[in-house]
Amino acid sequence: MIDIEALSMKAMEIVTYAGMAKSNYINALKSAKKQDFSQAEKLLKDGDEMLATAHDSHMGLLQKEAETMEPQVCLMIVHGEDQIMSCETIRLLVTELMELYQNR
Repeated sequence: MIDIEALSMKAMEIVTYAGMAKSNYINALKSAKKQDFSQAEKLLKDGDEMLATAHDSHMGLLQKEAETMEPQVCLMIVHGEDQIMSCETIRLLVTELMELYQNR
């Protein structure tokens, strides 16, 4: 049987780390706009570490589901997955924009 409280805690972990990664990516872009590329790269790296933590938490849920054959789904997990996907898109766009700022 699913422990909804534990599942909700994992979901909040995913949402939190993906949100922090997203904030770092946006701040990296702001630093690049100011031509502070060393700070932008640091923020990008920090964001990558946070996104990796979100991915690890998500992978743990997927592994648990595969082991128990019991779906590990609630609306918070869906929200967390959405946050991860949007974060990956934002990272891609930020790195492209940073390159444009560096080349101007």
